Amino acid sequence: MRAGLWVGILCIVWGLLPLQTIVAQGNKKAKVKIVNADSLLVGTLGKPSRFIGNVHMTHENTLMWCDSLYQYELPDSNYLEAFGHVRVIKNDSIRMSGDYMYYDANKKLIQVRRNVTLEDPQMVLTTDFLDYDGLFDIGYYFNWGQLKDSQNTLDSKKGNYFTQTKIALFKDSVKVNSPEYLIFSDTLKYNTETKLVSILGPTNIYGKGEDNNTLYSEDGWYDSNLGHAELYKNNRVTHLSYEGVADTMVIDSITGMAYLYWNVTLVDTVNNVIVKGEYAQMDREQNKAFVTDSALLIMVGKQDSLFVHGDTLFMDQDSAKNQILRAYYKVKFFSQDLQGLCDSMVYLSVDSTITLHNEPVVWASGNQMTAEKISLLTGNGTIKEFYLNTKAFMVSRREETEMYDQIKGRNMTGYFRDNELYMVYVNGNGETIYFPDDKGNIIGVNTANSSNIRIMIDKRKVTDIVFINKPDGELNPLFLADPEEARLKDFRWLKYMQPLNKFDIFKETKEPEPVEKEEEEKE
Repeated sequence: MRAGLWVGILCIVWGLLPLQTIVAQGNKKAKVKIVNADSLLVGTLGKPSRFIGNVHMTHENTLMWCDSLYQYELPDSNYLEAFGHVRVIKNDSIRMSGDYMYYDANKKLIQVRRNVTLEDPQMVLTTDFLDYDGLFDIGYYFNWGQLKDSQNTLDSKKGNYFTQTKIALFKDSVKVNSPEYLIFSDTLKYNTETKLVSILGPTNIYGKGEDNNTLYSEDGWYDSNLGHAELYKNNRVTHLSYEGVADTMVIDSITGMAYLYWNVTLVDTVNNVIVKGEYAQMDREQNKAFVTDSALLIMVGKQDSLFVHGDTLFMDQDSAKNQILRAYYKVKFFSQDLQGLCDSMVYLSVDSTITLHNEPVVWASGNQMTAEKISLLTGNGTIKEFYLNTKAFMVSRREETEMYDQIKGRNMTGYFRDNELYMVYVNGNGETIYFPDDKGNIIGVNTANSSNIRIMIDKRKVTDIVFINKPDGELNPLFLADPEEARLKDFRWLKYMQPLNKFDIFKETKEPEPVEKEEEEKE
């Protein structure tokens, strides 16, 4: 009876006296001060005291409110449980709220549950499970949370927020919704002041534009204020039909420019084209790119691929969005059936035509071809036709001899079957020198001129020549002719320039030194 009487008296007194004078103490270093409550039920026999209605408490630099409070006073601990409309203000800038709070005053540990928010001047964090370490000012969530600021919204399964440095660390199923990109990652770090996203693990970045740009990286950063990203590990970018990889990528979403450094590879998945080099630029707005420094273009065919090297390789599109590839300066190319060099080259995907400019030389089916401009019509990785425009000249050498079959004219068209040249048509100022044979034995030298000529070729040898207009020619026995003097004007044999494999296209061409004749004996 006496114990119950004292409880009733204490309840009446509590309602009359100001709460500021009542202090709960568990440890001298950690005191929680109850500032206000509408009513109190004092705990007995080890049970907590219960404060009900408009509860307000303070602890050092932390202010707390709730609907009701359980206070536990045990010898080695001092903790509270708060229920309903929980609010916390720490250091005048960190604010928390939720439906439930556990507060360990000795450890300065705050645990808030259900409908939780953590706010500072930079961001708002929402979750259902938040632990806040008041000693180091770090908030933790471990069962999904969302951080939102003026620029970005970030979701993840787990996260830490360092309120002093304004840095958030996100782990497991991370999603960032920024003005320019959607980012999905395993691990990210984010600064709510600078708006800098740091990539710390496998990350996919999806552009929000119509061209569906995507990025992948495992190390780097993205400045959402500037739309600027730098990527440093296992990087990949896709843009329309292009896919690119490089050791380092610098992406500027505002200008639409991407800069790729070291071990660069760009792949055109539509046209089966691969471009490699050590430096590249991609222009999203103009939809073009270029690669330089050990630049290599690979046109992938079903049976064979064409390897092209030039100082700089450009990828562009025409108004109809057809692919255009350009190679500039010291261009060389190689495939099993086609080799050549020139100073500049253009490939048009719309008709699969390769055009060579500035002193081009092409080797195909055992023939050397030169002209002011050469065009090659390709398809399915094979040559279909060639066009020699202005000063056309074609030469083939008889094996292990100094005899050369030669065809010359204003313009020339060649036709291929199964990648072998079988017919050549000369249009204008046709001239020929060839060495007919009989059962493999060369029988003479045939010299002939005609404005238009059709030449038939089988197994890389001239088998028939048809002179269409006013032919003029003669056949001389071999013993009456000097094969080394049987040369048409402007004849050149450029075998030393011919790339013999895909590695030769990177080598500098050097003209062989002339062979010195033995000095005649002095009389």
